[in-house]
Amino acid sequence: MNRRHRNAHDQFNEQYEKVVAGRKNGYGMNLYRNTKDKYLGGVCSGLAEHFEIDPVIMRILFVAGFIVTGGTIAFWAYILGWILLSPKPREGSKPQYEYDEAEKCYRKKKIFRYRESPSTRIQRAQDRLDEVVAKVEDMENYVTSNRYQLEKEFADLEK
Repeated sequence: MNRRHRNAHDQFNEQYEKVVAGRKNGYGMNLYRNTKDKYLGGVCSGLAEHFEIDPVIMRILFVAGFIVTGGTIAFWAYILGWILLSPKPREGSKPQYEYDEAEKCYRKKKIFRYRESPSTRIQRAQDRLDEVVAKVEDMENYVTSNRYQLEKEFADLEK
């Protein structure tokens, strides 16, 4: 094997290892098959757990998709989910969390967590920073004013 093919082979192996590690980690979004509450492979149950809905509803959605698409797309989607989603790890593993700025708390990572755009979040942070700067300026104006000096001298007299 020449050097160029060896480098391509090594790059492929690196990418493959990343994909395998991501699969075992639930793709960093707590996305697993639930093998405890399953009928076939746990795909519907795992997706239901991820989206925090009842597994029966997910199964009904799958059956409806099976009927609407004639079975082929839903069948292959289920097989693909079975292959791509790893079984949920045992209770000892910790789920992935992300910080929710609106709620000011950590939540489990989800695949479709709708949140504000980065520009909106940056604008909110800029507004908070502007408020802090305004408060600091007010304190600085007070400390450097004649009134502060006068109140300080009266406080010293009372001691």
